[in-house]
Amino acid sequence: MSHQEAPAPVPPYFRSQDPATSHANQALARLRQEALSPLPQNYELWFAYYAQTHLDVVHALDTLSTSKQPITDSLCEGLHQRFLSEAKNSETVRETGARIQATITGMSSRVDAARAATHQYKEALQTAASEFSAPGGSEKIRGTLRTVLDNTSDMLAHNQQLEDALAQSSLVMQALERDLETVRKQSLTDSLTALANRKAFDTEIARLSQQAQANGLGYCMVMLDIDHFKVFNDTYGHQVGDDVLRLVGRTLGQGVRSGDMAARYGGEEFAILLPSTALPAALKLANALRATIEGMSLKRRKSGDTLSRITLSGGVAEMALGESPDALVARADAALYLAKSRGRNRIEVHALGH
Repeated sequence: MSHQEAPAPVPPYFRSQDPATSHANQALARLRQEALSPLPQNYELWFAYYAQTHLDVVHALDTLSTSKQPITDSLCEGLHQRFLSEAKNSETVRETGARIQATITGMSSRVDAARAATHQYKEALQTAASEFSAPGGSEKIRGTLRTVLDNTSDMLAHNQQLEDALAQSSLVMQALERDLETVRKQSLTDSLTALANRKAFDTEIARLSQQAQANGLGYCMVMLDIDHFKVFNDTYGHQVGDDVLRLVGRTLGQGVRSGDMAARYGGEEFAILLPSTALPAALKLANALRATIEGMSLKRRKSGDTLSRITLSGGVAEMALGESPDALVARADAALYLAKSRGRNRIEVHALGH
């Protein structure tokens, strides 16, 4: 009877095509249901939702569905950037860490070899010293000198190899350090607008709140939303919608001080953190940015036709001592929705006690 080898184990993902096919069909159906564009990031987001490979994605989309909030391409892009892109960045960081570890391991081997060579050289010198002190003829002395010279030559070669390896490793580590810094910046930057992303915003508002508790230095927050943004996508296409987001992002980024933070909060919403800024100054800045955006015109690249005017609605709130970041965001958001309800293209304030 001939012996048959057992089949190689199949990775769990490929053991059955049914789950993957089912998740793919569910994702495509959901894109049609929500009237979303068949973009790769939208498909990946909803596939992750139905496959439940990222629980943060599941929770975020379930929250949107429960709140009856319209699910748009911009919202999906923000969620993809926040959760799935960060996962990819984390994988890059892990790979870079592995390369650093491999470099360190290789250098450790080089150092161990150099240490062993140094020990052997020391023993050779000790042996030579003993032979020189013992009685003997000139031939024996010449032989001992030849041995010392050979060992010295070997030692110099080992040292040169170690020096070369150290120089090469230094270059590798510098390159890896640059790679890590690039990944770190990418993980905190919104890829479309080049502003800080939601992760960077959450980190900064937590830092400002802790600072305020420690030294009493307050700060203000501005929440801004592009009015009727869905119209740009529906009327002119998603490329124009992206251009609108880029224009608004660039204007906000250029309109704040170096110590402030302008961030893409999600979808067509933006947030600005203003350290050591009182409410009147924050309101003045928000209105200045709103007026700047309103005065701009966006034109089609090919035809030169001017598109619909871009306007912003916004809410401003000043942090109260002891207030949590979530509470401050909620107040700024409430002021934003008040601006929406009062006709849009305006800034409202949510002061304490209101």
